Amino acid sequence: MAKRKEEKIDHCAQVTSRILLKEIQKELKKTKNSNTNILLSPLSFHAVLNMTAAGATGDTLNQMLRFLGVQDIDDLNSKFSNLSSVMERNSNGGPALSFLNEMWVAHTHEIRDSYKQLANTLYEIDPKVVDFERKEEVVEEVNTWVESASRGLITNIIKPNHINDKTKVILTNALTHHDKDFYLLNGDKISAPFMTGCYDYKYGSFEGYQVAKIPYQTGKKEDKKVFSMFIFLPNEKDGLPSLLEKVNSDPSFFTQGFSLSAEPLDAFYIPKFKFSYSAMKQVIRTMKEMGLTLPFDNNCNELTGIVEPHGPFFINRIIQKAFIEVNEKSTEAAAVTEESDDDMGFSMYEAPRFVADHPFLFMIREEVSRLVLFTGAVLDPSNDHSSMSPSQFMWPSWFIYVNALYLYFRGTWNEKFNASKTKEYLGF
Repeated sequence: MAKRKEEKIDHCAQVTSRILLKEIQKELKKTKNSNTNILLSPLSFHAVLNMTAAGATGDTLNQMLRFLGVQDIDDLNSKFSNLSSVMERNSNGGPALSFLNEMWVAHTHEIRDSYKQLANTLYEIDPKVVDFERKEEVVEEVNTWVESASRGLITNIIKPNHINDKTKVILTNALTHHDKDFYLLNGDKISAPFMTGCYDYKYGSFEGYQVAKIPYQTGKKEDKKVFSMFIFLPNEKDGLPSLLEKVNSDPSFFTQGFSLSAEPLDAFYIPKFKFSYSAMKQVIRTMKEMGLTLPFDNNCNELTGIVEPHGPFFINRIIQKAFIEVNEKSTEAAAVTEESDDDMGFSMYEAPRFVADHPFLFMIREEVSRLVLFTGAVLDPSNDHSSMSPSQFMWPSWFIYVNALYLYFRGTWNEKFNASKTKEYLGF
């Protein structure tokens, strides 16, 4: 009997779902409520780890390849090339896309020729040489690049206290994406504007939750990319933690083929929302819990393919900052990382309702490749502040280069919501 081929799974999407659940559980334990909206980019995490793995050897390389769901270096580079092609900006009328990288290298080190060639050709970056002892100048240069690349949506991604005389490697991501009663996890209600009047969606009902998929406008016929937002709505008003438990038990949850249909709904309402989110300490902690440990070990001697003289180098910080805005016309985001058989034909058939008036999960995905750009959770659509600031945390630094990756997405709904029907939801 032929041996079944082991399925390769990219675990970056599961990193985001685990962080979502842990952050919500932490707030619930502290305050009996959680109203911090969360946004993360699995794609951005993958890109940073990919660029690090390209300079790794030995057990560290093998562990990173397994975590990223690839066979070898050639497969790793091919996957990065594929995701870059998905994110290529186009002028065909589809979503506006931008996928930018940059690197800053300590002047005491020199990038290896092999890695420099990879940086120039595959990652499309020209590394900058800086003196990390001149902290303020480096911070200003990095932050200026991030702010410019993110069109002003992301600012102050790093602070001077993130750099010291031992600085060797920093990995940073910056992300951006463009009244009814809404029930918080503790049962309290807030008022929020809801959108309706859109009929271009797919719907499905599953055990414990509903799914609505809303497509974005596509480009011309030759553009094969198809982007959609998925909203995962728990059946219970306080069901988001349980839904995330289900998501975390299935590594392929976000990349699966959901069986959805163009089923008429009795009501279709989702809230407008706009918020930012920063993730730092919990990123590496979560990756370690999932088995990726060697790149973060301070005795790591296997990240030798990036610069010389080499090591020991290790990653001690990954920063991701994100912003998203969803309204009647579009979604904007950026980064610096079953067909229902219910209708049996009876005239008394009661159409289902999709009213997202309590905490829910969402993702933005490219449908052909099933590449997940963003995942997030809306716990309070009226809460638009950032969850934390990078300046709140200080760690000893062990960096060799600063890598800033920027992912930008702006998509217009294929059919816009009716702005005149955006209103306070009153129970309908």
